[in-house]
Amino acid sequence: MRFKEYKDRSRVSGATILMGLMVMAFGTIGLTAWVSILSARSEQVRNYEFQISHRISKLNTESIIKQSIYNNCLNSDKRTFKLYRVPNKNDVAIVRGTSGSTFLSKVSPEKYLRIGQGNGGGFQSSVLASIFTKRRNSGNINLVEGPNHFLKNYYLRSRSPILSGDLLVMHRPINSWNLNRKLSGNIHVYGNSMLWNLSELKIGDKIRTASYAIPGISNDVSVKPLKNLQDEFIAPLNFPIKAHTTGIDAEGSSYSGVLDVIDPGKFASWSVKSAVEELANVRVNGSAVYNRGRGVMSDGSGIVNVDLGSPFLTNVIIGGNVKELHFNGQSGFVFSRADQLPAVVIIMDDSSGSSFNLSKIFFHGKNMRRLVVCVKKRIDLAMYPVDYAFTDKSGNTVWRMILIAENTHLVAANDDIAFGDFNLIGGISTDRSFEWSNNIEKQLVIKREASPGFLEYLAPRTAWLESFRKKK
Repeated sequence: MRFKEYKDRSRVSGATILMGLMVMAFGTIGLTAWVSILSARSEQVRNYEFQISHRISKLNTESIIKQSIYNNCLNSDKRTFKLYRVPNKNDVAIVRGTSGSTFLSKVSPEKYLRIGQGNGGGFQSSVLASIFTKRRNSGNINLVEGPNHFLKNYYLRSRSPILSGDLLVMHRPINSWNLNRKLSGNIHVYGNSMLWNLSELKIGDKIRTASYAIPGISNDVSVKPLKNLQDEFIAPLNFPIKAHTTGIDAEGSSYSGVLDVIDPGKFASWSVKSAVEELANVRVNGSAVYNRGRGVMSDGSGIVNVDLGSPFLTNVIIGGNVKELHFNGQSGFVFSRADQLPAVVIIMDDSSGSSFNLSKIFFHGKNMRRLVVCVKKRIDLAMYPVDYAFTDKSGNTVWRMILIAENTHLVAANDDIAFGDFNLIGGISTDRSFEWSNNIEKQLVIKREASPGFLEYLAPRTAWLESFRKKK
């Protein structure tokens, strides 16, 4: 007998049980999937941790290699073999060193990416390094070629900063006490200017430069902005970052900006004098008569003349005792062909002692011969200025020259300078004052050397480091 609205409860109970079983089944599958996902994610994070740890080990090892190269290979002329272990790790770095100094290298790099000061040419020394890294979940160091071991080439590049575009460099002097250093005059630099030690350098209002950088500046030094060639105020290239070299910005820096390249000592491979001594050269002293048809003459009383038009002129080392130094350019016919004459270096070095004090340098006529002029005075005579002048009266003087001046205040002899434009193709590097005329009708224009030729070998260089993974 059935009552109204009676339902079969057995069917309802069966459906409920079936639904419950389905929920349990799907729930179990979902929970299992969720646990599986969590486990996979955990393993992924763990692998990331291993990768990060391995990458840190690799970076630490490479940092040790770079420091070793700077300390042991930059100026070395001997191949070295150094083995380093990373502290608290089993990672190992092996640096094989170079077979020659970077500053004297004659190896020109081919087909590489040129960055930084490398724009242009230059030379290189190659350093091969081996890196062995141990993963946290691996056994001992793997000495077999594989993911934990690879070779890397490090290249020490070297080139003259002036040939790379730093056309006016005001270096930090060796002794900066009681110095009144100036950069002044109607000067237009069609390139970059490097200005060290700004707190002790007074810059004139008529200086114009395409760009400038202020390495080694202290936090408490206020910087006066310079104007570009369009007469607009511009910020330095390294603004707003505090400028520094690879070391700290104080005593102990990897490079403090001091200019000491002409005669830093016979064991310094960046010495221009040592490099010239390995090439053809003649030696002259201002206190002795010299006139042997080699393009340089000394009257024995402190006056030395250099004939830049002479095909017999070679590199010259003047060992002091000079009162006046005269550079004579080329006549019209020779001037048009002077580009074909060999590049030369003229060194006037009285740092070891001199009976006379250099007081005048004259540049007569015009010059298109590739030329490096290095002038170094004795440190106790550095306070006395040296008058210099371009005496050509054609109204458009051209002088192709890289000028390096150490312990030498260069002050333009305004009365001896003719009116007109004076074009210097090359650049200037000095650690004392460089003063030019403020007369708007006597403009000094500094432009980059576009075809340096053998100047690449003769001009003093700097060096920097680049690295590449060695291909199998």
